[in-house]
Amino acid sequence: MQEDLHKELHFAAVGTLVLDLLVWIVSLIVVKFRIAVLTGLFLGSIGMICNLHLLRRSILNAVYHGKTRDFKGYLIRVLIASAVIAAGLMSEHVSAVTAVLPFLYPKILFGILSVRTDKKSKKF
Repeated sequence: MQEDLHKELHFAAVGTLVLDLLVWIVSLIVVKFRIAVLTGLFLGSIGMICNLHLLRRSILNAVYHGKTRDFKGYLIRVLIASAVIAAGLMSEHVSAVTAVLPFLYPKILFGILSVRTDKKSKKF
């Protein structure tokens, strides 16, 4: 279980880099070069990876230690997301849109992973 979660976290990190690059290329076409786009993507991606890492830790605690409720971990994850959103809204050096966008990446990435896994399992 621990190895599977580690692989998923690695997949999410690599996928985040790819999606960040795609968003940056599109932003270059649409709004030209703005450092705020890069800082937003950086902060959002770091926040999203931290959230996934904390969620992984919560899952492992539930499985191995029987802790079914990890309210402290949940609050920390919400605090991280709130801090990233606040930085995007309050600072002119951070794009709010690109700061929030990486938090949506897991839906896309794990959807792709699920489809890819289903195709592999049907072959055998």
